[in-house]
Amino acid sequence: MEALIEFLLAWIGKNSEYDTAALPLPVVIELTAEQITREAYSDQPDLIPVSGIDHRILALYSWEDNETGTVFILRAADTEGIQSGEEPLENPVFQERLLHELVHHVQYWTGAYDTFQCKSYGEKQAYELGSLFLKQRHEQDPLPERNFLLRIYSRC
Repeated sequence: MEALIEFLLAWIGKNSEYDTAALPLPVVIELTAEQITREAYSDQPDLIPVSGIDHRILALYSWEDNETGTVFILRAADTEGIQSGEEPLENPVFQERLLHELVHHVQYWTGAYDTFQCKSYGEKQAYELGSLFLKQRHEQDPLPERNFLLRIYSRC
């Protein structure tokens, strides 16, 4: 996992204005769908769906959980799009999902997050870079609503 994190941080550095060379690596914790739902709703557990799973939650970034930040992410082995014989960490869908959260990690550690006119701009940038990452790999985007999300997160 560490090699994948380093690769994705370097990719972010090459494909954005961010200098990612000296950033600390976040802790990455793979969770089941139920566990990541509980993590996302930890402040409001009464809102957890009856099924115990919110299928919209695939990953989260927290800069408060430890010194270097934490990415909570749906387990690679549970990520759709894995091809027969493919190692879960090599799945481009999982990689893009991790990259999205690493963009937030970079935004926080470089201080960019504090300069955004609207906090939603951080999401816009993460979705844009995720789209570019998938295009460079000639992969189909698993988020058919990505363009809609980009428009939503472009507004204050």
